[in-house]
Amino acid sequence: MSMTNGATQTPLAGPGGSPDDTSAPAPPDAVVPADVRIANRTRKRQPLALLGLLSVAAVLVAWYVLTDATGAIKPLYFPSYSDVGHALNQLGGTLVDDAWATTWRVLLSWAIGCSAGIAAGLLMGRSRIAYYLVNPLIEALRPVPPIALIPFVILWFGLGEPGRILLGSLSCFMIMVVTTHVAARNVNPVYLQAARTLGAGENRVYWSVVLRAIVPHLVSGLRIAAALSWAVIVAAEYLGAQNGIGYLILQASHTLNTAVVLVGTIAIGLLAFLLEQIIRIVAERITRWVERGQ
Repeated sequence: MSMTNGATQTPLAGPGGSPDDTSAPAPPDAVVPADVRIANRTRKRQPLALLGLLSVAAVLVAWYVLTDATGAIKPLYFPSYSDVGHALNQLGGTLVDDAWATTWRVLLSWAIGCSAGIAAGLLMGRSRIAYYLVNPLIEALRPVPPIALIPFVILWFGLGEPGRILLGSLSCFMIMVVTTHVAARNVNPVYLQAARTLGAGENRVYWSVVLRAIVPHLVSGLRIAAALSWAVIVAAEYLGAQNGIGYLILQASHTLNTAVVLVGTIAIGLLAFLLEQIIRIVAERITRWVERGQ
């Protein structure tokens, strides 16, 4: 007797466990296109970004309450909204000119210092002779704040632009040379052996494997160097500069014009934040292969 007579055949269950669910499982993250991964991360971060906006709004509200609304803080110690607005109206195009003067100094010193630091770090990672020749000098100079060298820079280069660019470049160089060398030394040796097994020469391994592997680490160093470059350039503008945000803040501090000091400080923060976001966005585009946390 057939055991199937009168029996009801049940359809096979799909991957989700439901008999009617025959859809294919979602592809793993490894095969999801880079553009899709970036878009998914952006959508997930948008609600969290509201927390940052709320914290900024809370600070602005507290500022208004303590200054304009109640007068609990005197304008000399911290200017009010109205004081800042009046200072902006007084500065006019001067603020734009000073902001541009500082910005181009920062960008130039950042580009020079980071390029030289990456090149030196790669050379140290490639050549043991270069490492033992250069590393003692770098380790001796790295703890020294670039600001401490201002007297020597003034003696060597005077009060012109080369001295300020040198100080900003030096700060970026120290960060990038260490970041690049450490990243190159810590590349997974499995990648190197795999490339050599496939017939790649040492030059090909270094330029195709090592450089590609250390790019995410270099991005972190570039972001840190950009922030430090702003600090060093503004400090260097305190001495001898005839324009720039640092010069603007210094002149305002001589007359206790705290509103202009705050305007200059806010301008530095906004410009530094803008540069940071540009670096981050470009880095995410050129490192699409890197898996990041959600």
